[in-house]
Amino acid sequence: MLGGLLYSAGLVLAILLVIYFQYRKFAEEQEIVEETSIIFNYREVFGPMGLEFLTLSLLLIWIVPYGILVIAPIGLILSVLSPAGRIAWSKTKTPRMMVCVLLVCMIIVGSLAPISQPKSPNSWGDPLLTENPNAPIWPASQQYTWLMPPSSGELNLEIIQSISIRTPHQLGIYSAASSSIDLATFLGLEQSRLHQAVELLDDELSFVRLNPEEILLAPIPNQETHRYVSDTLEIDEDIVIRQYELRSLSIGASEDGIKVGEVLCAATSSWGGELQVLVIVRPLGHPDLTTDRYAESLVLDWLSA
Repeated sequence: MLGGLLYSAGLVLAILLVIYFQYRKFAEEQEIVEETSIIFNYREVFGPMGLEFLTLSLLLIWIVPYGILVIAPIGLILSVLSPAGRIAWSKTKTPRMMVCVLLVCMIIVGSLAPISQPKSPNSWGDPLLTENPNAPIWPASQQYTWLMPPSSGELNLEIIQSISIRTPHQLGIYSAASSSIDLATFLGLEQSRLHQAVELLDDELSFVRLNPEEILLAPIPNQETHRYVSDTLEIDEDIVIRQYELRSLSIGASEDGIKVGEVLCAATSSWGGELQVLVIVRPLGHPDLTTDRYAESLVLDWLSA
């Protein structure tokens, strides 16, 4: 939550800076020495209702699903379609452009703020790895990785990744998990994070060689939420999930590659713009791919951490 409040404070600072710059410009143009005597209407810096819209946007980024990705286009479209809006743009183009640039800068910088540690259940022991050099540098994130050894047969192994990641587009929890996963899939960000898991999988499997550079994640059309229930842990939640086929492009002649495993992603969000993601990678032939498609025990452990 604290990170989200600092994030919002940065956005407020961007707006105040533009108002201050316009105030100084007005003072210089009027050549008035006594600044206290200047009649300066700060509410008109961004045109009629401009400051009100910016203030409302800072509140809506905590509430509206997809956050700034929805708010910014709507505001721009309304201002362009309205005759009064177009006149306001012509009169206040400079401060509006300034605040847009500063807001983007604040969003980029704020998204690099330190993130909470990933969920780490005690029953999993210490993570094998506590960082991922292949992860994108933006936004801020942290990742723990476990290699669960097989109880019998190498196909029973599981690679688990617990990830904390900042969500720069929204600070609220409404649809944050689903929107963030969908955006990551659209932009291909999950592909780089998977590099480390594929390397571990390749080290553990003896009958096939997997090249992380030639691995494709193919979404599996399925339900987008799953209910996880445990009376013992007092958990009863509908969690956002996504499932993918892990396909090797270096095996076989098809350009779609051959399926070598499956990936399950589960995600939860918290106020302040943070996302917690669990990634479970299992090779083809793992018994739970048919008996426990949604990794009930692992996800419940993760939720209770």
